[in-house]
Amino acid sequence: MAVVQTRAHVMASYIPLGAATTPGTRPFTPSLASCGALSLTASSRASSLSTRLCAQFVLLTPVSKISAGPVDGRGMTNTRTFSAESQRRQRSSTGARLLVVDFTPSRKKRSPAPKVVKIAGRDFYPTVIFDTFFKFVSERHLTQQLRLAGKPPPWTSDSIIATYPFTNVFRVYDRVSQYVLRNVIQQGDQNLHEQCFRVMVFRSFNKIETWELLTAHFGAITWRDFDVNMYEDVLVEQQQNHALYGHAYIIPSPKLGGRANASNHLRLVQLMMEEDLPGQLRKLHHLKDAHGRISLFPGMGDFMALQLLLDLNMTPHFNYSEDEWVALGPGSLECLRKMFGPSIRGFEFDALRYLHQSQHTHFARLHIRPRDIPRVPGHTPGLSMVDLEHALCECEKYSRACHPSIKGKRQQVAKRLFVPRPNPITADVPPHWLTGPRRRREAITRPDAALVDSEGEEEYEVSHIVAEKRSGSERGDPQYLIRWRGWGPEDDTWEHESRLVDGAPDVLEEWKSLKARIAARAAEMQAMGVRFKGGTTKSYKSR
Repeated sequence: MAVVQTRAHVMASYIPLGAATTPGTRPFTPSLASCGALSLTASSRASSLSTRLCAQFVLLTPVSKISAGPVDGRGMTNTRTFSAESQRRQRSSTGARLLVVDFTPSRKKRSPAPKVVKIAGRDFYPTVIFDTFFKFVSERHLTQQLRLAGKPPPWTSDSIIATYPFTNVFRVYDRVSQYVLRNVIQQGDQNLHEQCFRVMVFRSFNKIETWELLTAHFGAITWRDFDVNMYEDVLVEQQQNHALYGHAYIIPSPKLGGRANASNHLRLVQLMMEEDLPGQLRKLHHLKDAHGRISLFPGMGDFMALQLLLDLNMTPHFNYSEDEWVALGPGSLECLRKMFGPSIRGFEFDALRYLHQSQHTHFARLHIRPRDIPRVPGHTPGLSMVDLEHALCECEKYSRACHPSIKGKRQQVAKRLFVPRPNPITADVPPHWLTGPRRRREAITRPDAALVDSEGEEEYEVSHIVAEKRSGSERGDPQYLIRWRGWGPEDDTWEHESRLVDGAPDVLEEWKSLKARIAARAAEMQAMGVRFKGGTTKSYKSR
């Protein structure tokens, strides 16, 4: 008899009781020389403490438990239900614990990092990079805030941050994200399909100069007037002497029959718009679901699907929570393995969730003042799960200089040194982050079992398929990530296709039909050869 385990994650809410702003000493910041010796130097920018900063937060910690039932290999029915052999959820009573965290600056030595932390029910032993992460994000964000306020350099006493380029703690503040928000999203037709089309075109190349090349040739970039061949001719000619793609990350080319990578990316945009991807995403409630839908398209791996989705989430048509889930990229995975050791492999997402839930405890332990905790307008202080993933990638690069003895796949911090651009930086956020509701959520009721069979086995109803596991899906029994009706993304489970055939055939058929339609259209494009031939252009209008 086997048991399917379901982990319950403890969420924490922080409620400010009161705070008084005051000048004071800056938090300790690591320098290039001191990090190697694991020592700290005090910031030179210190002022007298005229009043006492006393900010307290109440940590409200609900405690919940979900248990799992035995697996007996049966329980599937002919209805849209699924056996509790994969998820028996028995709710217990919920309690709450109040913990007051005092952020009063102190001359006392900082509390050491925990020697052991429990993640997913296992013990892990943090390295020095654990504390380095919290100090890095605080100092990097403060550097950005000083630049934004127009202060002259130097903006930091941290020699590593001063020497090498690091992206902002918050993705929305990065230079390219700011350009997308100001020049791609907010310029032009504001309807759902036109905004999404412009974002798709830009993110396909991730280069400002390529976007400006297209606007110089075609004026307004619109789905209404989009012609794959005309755009392709402009880009193919340009790539003979200039790079079309940004250098931040590699954008794989889908196999769609084009004569160049640019041709295939344009065809991919055409395919996504033909399938009304914007309309499909508009019906979904969670970032995780939207990511799974985008990942069905050729060339859209986990990382690229996430980057496109986060750009779309800056448009007023979407408002997915970025605190529920995120796809981990190579850099963040590497940082977590450096932070917790190789045994964290397979539990990286649980580690990210732990950092997200406990971040204020560690900011307080390190005497990082509330006003120095990174925040973005429209959000509570601290980092969302999306921004944590983003910052972990940068911290991994930082650790190469700060802790060179902790080896990773790469040793070079960056290919170039930091040279500030002459133009002032901007820090815009999407207007709907400030004025509209910040969450698009469906009701999560966590219902009791929908059916109990003659043997007492509980069954739960399948809502829909969220994603499909790529590795191994072509052979054997494919696996699908299942959302249970009335339950949230944190309760999703992987289930084999053979178990869905009888238990949720209509859900399985809906997913397979969508996947087959995309594959068929991709095959048509591949068979076209080097010149694209029109087909079902703008078919979303008739849906």
